[in-house]
Amino acid sequence: MTQNRWSMLGALFLARVSLGFQFQTVASVAPLLVIDMGLNFTEVGTLIGFFSALGFFTALPAGIAGKRFGEKRAVLFGLGMMTVGGFVMAAADTFWLAGTGRLMVGVGGVVITVTMVKLVGDLFEGREVVTAMAILMNSWPVGIALGLWTQGVIAETWGWNAVFLVAGLGSLAGLLLVAFVYRAPPREILSSIAPPKKKSRISGREIKLIILAGLIWTLFNGGFLMVMAFGPALMVARGSDVALSGLLISNGTIAYMIAIPLGAWISERLARPNLVMISSFGIGALAVALVPFVADPLPLFIAAGIFIGIPTGNVMALTVEVLRPENRNTGTGIYYSVHHIGLTIMPILAGWLVDVTGDAAMPMLVGGAASGLAIFVLAALRLAQRRLVAAP
Repeated sequence: MTQNRWSMLGALFLARVSLGFQFQTVASVAPLLVIDMGLNFTEVGTLIGFFSALGFFTALPAGIAGKRFGEKRAVLFGLGMMTVGGFVMAAADTFWLAGTGRLMVGVGGVVITVTMVKLVGDLFEGREVVTAMAILMNSWPVGIALGLWTQGVIAETWGWNAVFLVAGLGSLAGLLLVAFVYRAPPREILSSIAPPKKKSRISGREIKLIILAGLIWTLFNGGFLMVMAFGPALMVARGSDVALSGLLISNGTIAYMIAIPLGAWISERLARPNLVMISSFGIGALAVALVPFVADPLPLFIAAGIFIGIPTGNVMALTVEVLRPENRNTGTGIYYSVHHIGLTIMPILAGWLVDVTGDAAMPMLVGGAASGLAIFVLAALRLAQRRLVAAP
């Protein structure tokens, strides 16, 4: 078991890379969808948002299903949904058919997001679990970067349909990899890692705090979401081609990947999480909001990737701070439900603003405002925590 768990983590990592790759597909080919399918940017934003639209309804059931039927089966089901969804989008000729495929991809993504964390937790314990979780979480930006590097070229060479076809095949490859490589730990190991806990109902105080934590996660990521989702369309509007636009914005994704572990190291050295979060939120918000006002946004894309990546570990750690151990499964489901609501609304709002104003840079203002707002939500969370401690 010890000898194989890193290879099993590798299989889970590679399978989850397909999630980031699938997410980026619509953004990468957005200008072509507008031309070929006659979509407007509100519809493009809706397609992007559909990736997370059902997350509110599926995050908690995904955890329950993993416990009932087994996490491996749940992951395979999720990857299967992503595969079929990619193929449906490849064959789509209307907004609603594409939307159906996108919803399927999103549901599958929620399932594997929730259950893969449990799989990695079963495989690793002690200090190694931190490293293993960091590796798993970095699969998301790796998939996005891979999409930015390749999807524009694929679209210009074989058409936008080929991008979704390749994405579906990538999810299928991930399904086969997990099916053949992953093996669940023996029951005796699982019982020693996670002994039975007494039953406990999540309290109203915990629900309030985890909702605030979920808002922080959603808002501070909003800036980077806007860069990834609408950056390619912005660059095309400024005269770049689709492939070059993706390559340009991928620099921000690379910076984001590097910043996540760097931010964890900085936070541990400083031991001042509030300072790290507030300063990063502020600088990241400014970097995204300034994009419409500069001729060359590349340095700002990189800065956004760095300062939105740095506080990732601190924001994820909020779930541990505000929840009792026995309530973390339920609380994490609430956390991701809030996250998916935000990821659904923001792209639709940003796309609508593009249609109303005719300015492809409007989503950057939305993203900057969202990242800046995270500072005030963090302040509300800390105030609520202090009041709870002071309460009799």
